[in-house]
Amino acid sequence: MGIFSNMRKPKGKLGNIQLKSMNKEHTPLALWNLKHLDIKPDDIVLDVGCGGGININRMAEKAKKVYGVDYSIESVKLSREVNRDLIGQGKVEVLEGDVQSLPFEDNTFDIITAFETVYFWPNIEKSFGEVKRVLKTGGTFMMGMESNGSDNIPMKISKKLIDMEVYSDDELTGFLKANDYSNITVYLRDAKNREEIIKANGEVKRIKDDYDHASFSDKFLEWMTITAEK
Repeated sequence: MGIFSNMRKPKGKLGNIQLKSMNKEHTPLALWNLKHLDIKPDDIVLDVGCGGGININRMAEKAKKVYGVDYSIESVKLSREVNRDLIGQGKVEVLEGDVQSLPFEDNTFDIITAFETVYFWPNIEKSFGEVKRVLKTGGTFMMGMESNGSDNIPMKISKKLIDMEVYSDDELTGFLKANDYSNITVYLRDAKNREEIIKANGEVKRIKDDYDHASFSDKFLEWMTITAEK
């Protein structure tokens, strides 16, 4: 399996190396995503497609407990390694599982997150419905992506090399509405103009964005965070 095809479902030593690299390389985006999420001390959180497990670690600093799920056993193993101490404390649990059939009961989580992973979800509307099933009423579903659609060169190349689908905020909002999510808010980072574009309730506004934790290549991407409620 090649380096690009292995990104969808990391396997073996190559997968382990890729996951560790993603833990580092995706950190600026993940921290920007997380600033749009209000995690409370009593919250039970699920990270779908948890990858290398670093975001589980970050969210566990605030939440009561964080679960991770991934269909790559290599991701599960590394996530458990990264969060070994927190697992021992009962604050983290990582399971192998598929987003189309999550191994949890209805209405379990206060927050569900998906960092850089919806590109790979099969039957995305069904997957969004499955996320909603295990989310509590009033709970928040947050997605974080490094691009709003595939109109820029980096994502066009990625889409060609990797078996993935790159969605726009309008497409993702449509999938959420089809599953009856409410209070959908889109946050877009305009790096060139150092602004954040916020779309909610049919309105669009711009605010100053002084976020500096980005690499040179990140300046060519339009980061996106979307939050929605059950």
